[in-house]
Amino acid sequence: MHHACITQAQFHIMIKYPQLIADIKRRKILPLYLFYGEEEYLIQEALDLLVKTVVDPSAKDFSYGSFSCRETPAGEIVAQAQTMPFLSEKRLVIAKDLDAWKAADLEELQAYLASPSPYACLVLVSYERRYDKKAVLAAVEKAGAVTAFYALQERELPGWVAGWARERGKAINADAVQFIIQVVGGDLQKIRNELEKVELAIQDRKTITLSDVQRIVGDFREFSAFDLAEAIGRRDGEKALLVLSRLLQEGDQPLGLLGMVAWNMRRLVRAREMEKAGVGQDEIMKKLKVMFWQTASFREQMSRYGREELRTAFSLMAGADRALKSSGLRGELVLGRMILELCGGMNAEGARMGRLGR
Repeated sequence: MHHACITQAQFHIMIKYPQLIADIKRRKILPLYLFYGEEEYLIQEALDLLVKTVVDPSAKDFSYGSFSCRETPAGEIVAQAQTMPFLSEKRLVIAKDLDAWKAADLEELQAYLASPSPYACLVLVSYERRYDKKAVLAAVEKAGAVTAFYALQERELPGWVAGWARERGKAINADAVQFIIQVVGGDLQKIRNELEKVELAIQDRKTITLSDVQRIVGDFREFSAFDLAEAIGRRDGEKALLVLSRLLQEGDQPLGLLGMVAWNMRRLVRAREMEKAGVGQDEIMKKLKVMFWQTASFREQMSRYGREELRTAFSLMAGADRALKSSGLRGELVLGRMILELCGGMNAEGARMGRLGR
């Protein structure tokens, strides 16, 4: 198994997820990686690809180890990385829950990071939104790469779904993609689970259609991220707060939910622009790919947001995005405040105090 040789002069950067995956597929394997962020599905996808690319299945017991830093001290993991691989070009060592290590462990880790083994690939994983140990970050970047794993933007979801189907030798129609995203939301694990059900149902057929996903996916949960975007679009603050609370309880990520709200607001901007240009309502719905059962709701949303309201909405969403990424405030509090501002004038003071005061 041949891996491209990457020198320190070639890599001193933080690389984005798509580039990381492309490099691994091309067997450009670095001695050090630091993965951090709340999108656990994408982190696991990258780890699985590294295992598939680096580790010879026949030598897995001798050239691969995955550990939790909650249970394993740095010295043991460093020793694993320093052990020469057997029956394999590289030893792959994965250390999850990096934030569990205290100062003594981090010192031992940094000693290794200063001179990593060329025969090992050590992957450090933090599931926190940010990783703030600057010395560790700098050391990894010097000899390897750092990648942040955030929830995909709403514009990236269709491509991810289509790519998932393509890797399995199937095509998926655009309306089927849109339906899945609107019903399931932006949680990639949940999207994959539903896609796998559809894949089993259609068996050898090569194209996934809207009727396939409507039949299999259906309303598998009470609310979706699209319901949140729709409630905010209709300026129904009480409904939006209820949906937000349920979705967060079910594990949806705040940034993913904000992305869906922003996607819907951009649709409203485009609808307003087309309306101003004299485009008819039916043509607007067609161009924006509004599903037939959503047209009445979307028309109502258009009536709720004029140009000034949309400008205010984007300012509020930008503020929420910054707060989610940098303030450390709970997602429910940040998005709840945004909803109250976007849906001003709602008679839901009790609901607000009950849901946001927790």
